Amino acid sequence: MRDPSMQALLRELAAFNKGLCVITTRTQVADIADHEQTSALRRDLEHLSSDAGEQLLRALGVEGDEAEMRIASDEFSGHCLALTLLGSYLTDAYNGDIRRRKEVSEHLADDVRQGVHARKVMESNESWFGEGPELSVLRMLGLFDRPAEQRAFEALLKPPAICGLTESLTDLSPIKWRTLLGRLRRARLLAGEDSSNPGQLDTHPLVREYFGEQLRSQQTEAWKECNRRLYEYYRTLAPQLPDSFTVMEPQFLAAICGCNAGLLHEALHEVYIPQIQRGDSYFAAKVLGVRSVAFGFSALFRTRTLGSPVETTNERQSLTPEDQLFILMQAALYLTATRGLGAAEARICYERAEPLCQALGRPLLLCVALIGQWRYSLITDKLTATTQIAERIHSLAQEQNDAALTIAAYRVCLVRSCILAISRPHTSTRCRPSRSGARETFPLIRKTPTRQSSPVYAMEPCPSGISERSPLAKRL
Repeated sequence: MRDPSMQALLRELAAFNKGLCVITTRTQVADIADHEQTSALRRDLEHLSSDAGEQLLRALGVEGDEAEMRIASDEFSGHCLALTLLGSYLTDAYNGDIRRRKEVSEHLADDVRQGVHARKVMESNESWFGEGPELSVLRMLGLFDRPAEQRAFEALLKPPAICGLTESLTDLSPIKWRTLLGRLRRARLLAGEDSSNPGQLDTHPLVREYFGEQLRSQQTEAWKECNRRLYEYYRTLAPQLPDSFTVMEPQFLAAICGCNAGLLHEALHEVYIPQIQRGDSYFAAKVLGVRSVAFGFSALFRTRTLGSPVETTNERQSLTPEDQLFILMQAALYLTATRGLGAAEARICYERAEPLCQALGRPLLLCVALIGQWRYSLITDKLTATTQIAERIHSLAQEQNDAALTIAAYRVCLVRSCILAISRPHTSTRCRPSRSGARETFPLIRKTPTRQSSPVYAMEPCPSGISERSPLAKRL
């Protein structure tokens, strides 16, 4: 769940509620996963029985004998959306004749992809509609991960028309627009109108995913222009310095659309850093408590930086090495905070940040990157690999002659020495701090910046537990 208040509500209901709360969703609700075997029971309703599939097809106007209807349901594995789309398609195209399903089902042999049955029916609907306004509406719905607001959709349809996408939609009269939506609703490709949110457009997630991927892969320029318009639209909705997740959500959406549109530099420096993160205060994570969402956006920038279908041809929108370093360190920080010290993705971020730190002359951040690698190695790797990283941190501290680095190096070496003392009591090493070395740290601590102001500490995540199956736990 994105909203922290909704997260808290679901967790409380799962833990203490004696009543009934029903959640319908395609994906697992991670926030209540710990209660799945006890108070939060899960029922998989994706696949219908043969009898239920037959009843659904008949309710949609499909005709045929009972045995053939059940066979048809089994051919589509009882997939609810696939049978719904199939029933609507056969009713519109073939007067509900169940025997004409072969044109769709014969393509399904040996194809086991998730949602493939629904995709095959959507391909048939695509051929039935032809290239026209219906497909344009469906492809634009793929830009959203939730019901599309009327004003957001209007932002996409405003002139000038988007080449190859909205030419047939910009001058539609209200009557023709309602007629178009009616055709999509009869085909079950568009959800019925919500009386509490008039003008809002919604569809099944698989429909959104199928047609959205078409737009992204086949009409990349149109997809980027749509995202640019949505970026501008969402920026107009959010107030300056929002103080709650609900009010800040348009800023999150603007950051997503800006990245997709190739406006990387603008989305980072005008939305993410000043509005979401508030500089170096980590506002979204520390104040609003939405670490997972903040991680998602830092990871989004990271994927755009390290190779993605979205590349910007505008030099002004490219990310500088300093930007890339900032994003990698942010992603690593949130990965560690949300997934633990053994997150392999965090190690990758720290490893990729290391050469940037060296090139930009950032020894403090280099120390943070090395400590991140050391933590990962401490939990998942062999002691020899952990020792090598610890010695690199120690060498860096000696080279820089910096108090904060020296304290960090002593701390790393101390942990490593404790492990060595238990696992190899007769081993000595130059990284093991002596008593005199430990004494030297006390005056350094007094001279060192506070924990909040030192980069070595500011980039550290909250402490995380060590798995009982980790090599470190076995050593101890």
